[in-house]
Amino acid sequence: MSIKKYANAEHILPRELLKEVQKHHSGILWIPAPGSFYKERRQLVIALKSQGIETDEIASLAGITRRRVNQILADHRKEADARQVEDSSGM
Repeated sequence: MSIKKYANAEHILPRELLKEVQKHHSGILWIPAPGSFYKERRQLVIALKSQGIETDEIASLAGITRRRVNQILADHRKEADARQVEDSSGM
């Protein structure tokens, strides 16, 4: 499993940007990756599972926990079930 390292903002952000962020928040702050990153990772997880790859291996390849892999797959199943219901009811 890949664990992401946290970085001290003081070491990576320009001083003025750090001061601006500190006006709004102090403490742990999560900064999401660009929008397509999570969509692409979700697609990777689904594609690997459809190829029969085990959850532990998917987690390792995608750099996420086994639990997150299972969450992504559960969400995908719910969406697929909802589409199936819509298709069968003519909605």
